[in-house]
Amino acid sequence: MKGWHVSDNKSETDYAAIVFAETRGQAHTLAMRTDACADAEWIDVRVIRAPTLDGAYRGLWEMDWFNAEDRIALVRDANFVCSYEMDYTDCDQCPATEYCGRYESMHEEGE
Repeated sequence: MKGWHVSDNKSETDYAAIVFAETRGQAHTLAMRTDACADAEWIDVRVIRAPTLDGAYRGLWEMDWFNAEDRIALVRDANFVCSYEMDYTDCDQCPATEYCGRYESMHEEGE
């Protein structure tokens, strides 16, 4: 299975998801079922290959931010980060801290 980065082009946030499918069309269909694209119009859904996440496929059609193994892969291999609205003190419990580009800056801002 191939990894695909899906997002809503009309969204004001950079909220996105990773889905697994064999083709771009299949990924587009799956994207409409994600939280990131649930309210999007079909034409506004952006689907881009994410080959660095092909190896993260574990039998599920979508990666789960709340699964530690998935979060590490998302942060390490696709540069995903938490929302700026997150409380920086939560960083210490995050399994992907060592790969996070925002971790150090969150701590500096919080001090």
